[in-house]
Amino acid sequence: MTAPKSTGSMILHLLLTGACAMSFLVMLSFAHPFGDPRRADGSSGHLLAGAQIPEPLRNLLRSKCGNCHSEAGEWPLYSRIAPVSWLLERDVIEARSHMNLSRWDTYVNQEQVDLLARLAAEARNGEMPPARYTAIHPDSKLLPAEREALYNWTKAERKRLRAEGLQTKSER
Repeated sequence: MTAPKSTGSMILHLLLTGACAMSFLVMLSFAHPFGDPRRADGSSGHLLAGAQIPEPLRNLLRSKCGNCHSEAGEWPLYSRIAPVSWLLERDVIEARSHMNLSRWDTYVNQEQVDLLARLAAEARNGEMPPARYTAIHPDSKLLPAEREALYNWTKAERKRLRAEGLQTKSER
């Protein structure tokens, strides 16, 4: 029969187990199974480079969409600890694959028109930002006036881009 462990040795055992688990999580935090979106370099460093957008609206997009859809996002402390870091990195990589505001000037005219149409629809319908993001970052939620301003700008910018595209075709 073994003697029961003392309270002190049980606490020491729990502390050692906790320290090992934390060390393991810290080591895992250096792994990036989906890639490391923090290492990306924006082509121009300027959100929506080449777009005709009022500065207040550009700032709105930077603050409410930029963490996922640009390479100028802010990474909170919790985003550095696995497995949370993996989920965030995967989400950011996926978001950038749909639309990267830091690389706006690399999209061709028709791609920009298509992206603006999707941006307008998803923002107006409340699909963006996603609910799981706004649950943690409530200040990222678009207000009705912001949705409307964004929708109106995307509509005007699509019109401008289409006219620009027609002008380019006629010059050929």
